[in-house]
Amino acid sequence: MADRVSGVIRWYNQARGIGYIDGDDGREVRVDSRVIEDATFVVEGMRVTYVPVEDENGWHAEHLNIARRSQGTARHE
Repeated sequence: MADRVSGVIRWYNQARGIGYIDGDDGREVRVDSRVIEDATFVVEGMRVTYVPVEDENGWHAEHLNIARRSQGTARHE
């Protein structure tokens, strides 16, 4: 399996279940709701990790996970 990459959801259409990630590696990657492993959807600005895969239509994400906050992160209310 290829190396995991981090990135940020740039755009995501909830109704269609598709969107784009701006990867930390500089690639724009398509995302489909079927590849989200630990949630049912993502939102714009959310940090994620994924495996980038290239096909005939360009780059897409597989095995997408939402990046979690560390246990020591303070939460202000």
